[in-house]
Amino acid sequence: MTMKFYKVVLRKQGQDRTVRVASPTDVQAGDAAATLMTSDEAIVSISEVPDDGLQQADAPPPKTQAEELAPVTPGAASRS
Repeated sequence: MTMKFYKVVLRKQGQDRTVRVASPTDVQAGDAAATLMTSDEAIVSISEVPDDGLQQADAPPPKTQAEELAPVTPGAASRS
């Protein structure tokens, strides 16, 4: 799957901050941004930004479901 870049706006007590993440989908961009959030922040918006070759992400791409399940059920995720 091709990685895209997303701008995710996070809000905490009326203050917004923007983070950039790489992700295959906008839904998974929220997962990637969640690793940068504090406990009282919320995602306000997620929007794709064009990749001009200079984009940098503030967080690593989100893990796939198989990667998430591997520590719990080694090998089981790959057999589905």
